[in-house]
Amino acid sequence: MFGEVNAWYYKALGGIFPDEDQPGFKNTVLKPNFVKGLTHFEASHESPYGNIISSWRRKGKTIEYEVTVPANSTATLYLNGKSIRENNKPLEKNSLIEINKSDPGMHILRLKAGSYSFSIK
Repeated sequence: MFGEVNAWYYKALGGIFPDEDQPGFKNTVLKPNFVKGLTHFEASHESPYGNIISSWRRKGKTIEYEVTVPANSTATLYLNGKSIRENNKPLEKNSLIEINKSDPGMHILRLKAGSYSFSIK
């Protein structure tokens, strides 16, 4: 029973999901849920490739979101927001990020292995 409760936390709030097309967390789907009423949240999942971390914190009208994608794996990240930067730079400046979709309000990014720090407005 407690395993399912823990799974709910990392899936629903942390937004860590396996990719059905690439099982075993070779590619992780990240859909973080920035819940109103919470100021911060951190979730992790130990995959066969290493620890996946999804962590966020509210700072005024900005959400700071940190992600770790383990070595030899990738992630598809879905973010809602008007403006998204990584490490205080435009997304295009990071060669480890591939922009699949970037419309006002919805961004889909493909992340290579590494650690990322996003600012979302």
